Amino acid sequence: MMVHRTEAPLVVHVSPTYFAPESVIGGGERYAEELARAMSARVPVRFVSFGPKAFRDRVNEQYERVILRNWTRSKMTPFSPDLFRELRGARVMHCYQLNTLPTFLSVAFGRLQNSASFVSDLGGGGWTPGYQIDLGRWLTGHLSISEYAARGIPLGHTNAGVIYGGVDLEKFPARAELCNDGSVVFLGRILPHKGIHTLIDGLPSDCLLRVIGPVGNDEYLGQLIRRSAGKRVEFLHGLSDSEVADRLRRAAVLVHPTPVNRDGNAGANELLGLAVLEAMACNCPVIVTAAASLPELVENEVSGLVVPPNNPPAIQSAIRRVIENQRLWKQLAVEGRNRVESEFVWPNVVDRCLRAYGNLEFGA
Repeated sequence: MMVHRTEAPLVVHVSPTYFAPESVIGGGERYAEELARAMSARVPVRFVSFGPKAFRDRVNEQYERVILRNWTRSKMTPFSPDLFRELRGARVMHCYQLNTLPTFLSVAFGRLQNSASFVSDLGGGGWTPGYQIDLGRWLTGHLSISEYAARGIPLGHTNAGVIYGGVDLEKFPARAELCNDGSVVFLGRILPHKGIHTLIDGLPSDCLLRVIGPVGNDEYLGQLIRRSAGKRVEFLHGLSDSEVADRLRRAAVLVHPTPVNRDGNAGANELLGLAVLEAMACNCPVIVTAAASLPELVENEVSGLVVPPNNPPAIQSAIRRVIENQRLWKQLAVEGRNRVESEFVWPNVVDRCLRAYGNLEFGA
């Protein structure tokens, strides 16, 4: 629906991509839009991104969603001169992805109009003058999505706080009964850094694995299909949120097998594991590797299990523990949901953001 641009919002969220098939279906894109939408319950918000066609939606009274037509061929280096019009008069710029052109331009424009400028880096990047011109002197600060992500902030930049992320509990409700169908689930884009091969190698022969998510690498998908020969593995693509939540509410366990390199480093991958939080919200016990942000989300042996990375036998042992020990399964199912409700819902993230934005007279 096309609407006319309204008065300047208090906060403009700027992301190079948005959550849609013509842009990117990924956790980073979902994160940016979910936070912007949740924040609109407290203050006027505009979400700005770039795509093949321009459109403008009035999602609710305080939330305007604007997609500008991208003048470049790169999704991660988009540009439109209309960006500056959308930023005009905003009190705060909240940008996503540090090393992108839209973030550089937004922060520079914010400096000119005395707006506060924050960045939540989600691990992506493209070309930007920021490789030659340090944005640290213009930024108000970074709002990191995990302690792990905060450790990657460039020297000389200000850490304004860790805001984490959240789950929409209406989209990912608890299961009606504490029972399961015995299935194992992986949820996320099919890419090598997700470590799905490690999960397939460790999958018990009598378990069904559902790999749910869009294909990010066709060659890797082919490798996984060949690797799963003789095992019960289904690959499910293009599911809606409700269909994903339904699979999670029926599954016995979700495994998030993020690998590390020889130095024990996961790099810029899994700065926040939203799929893990979504599973926990659905009373689906989780098994995660001790990599990246994942140990921050799960309290080992209480709200989930944490296993060594790059270790199929450890994954297999943990899966068997969860499936065969009904008392443990129920504990993890209940405590996982409790942890999400108390720590990882979007209103909590909004509160952290508004506190970090500072004395800008935001209403309660």
